[in-house]
Amino acid sequence: MSAMVQECRSCRNLLFPARLLCPFCGGDSFSTVAAGHGTVEETTTLPDGMVLATLSIDGGPRVIARLTGPAAEPGQRLPLTNNPNTTSGVYAYIPVHSTVNEDQA
Repeated sequence: MSAMVQECRSCRNLLFPARLLCPFCGGDSFSTVAAGHGTVEETTTLPDGMVLATLSIDGGPRVIARLTGPAAEPGQRLPLTNNPNTTSGVYAYIPVHSTVNEDQA
């Protein structure tokens, strides 16, 4: 399932995290839309081995989330999804053609 972001109903800009007012036009009415795909800008490996990636979402904001599955490189296109093996609602990038097991979640 794709992760969700806000779309301002006035100016159509995508926002993440959720806001009360659009920083672009001041609008206060939003739709919730699928984040879709984006491009990896950078990755960071934490001391415990967890990998975080910054992804620039198509037509919208940058999101930092956990990378699950195989390594991703800057410039690679990835979908932003809810982690499929948890109920926490935590966002994760899952590279296409990878599988995720519970140890990675």
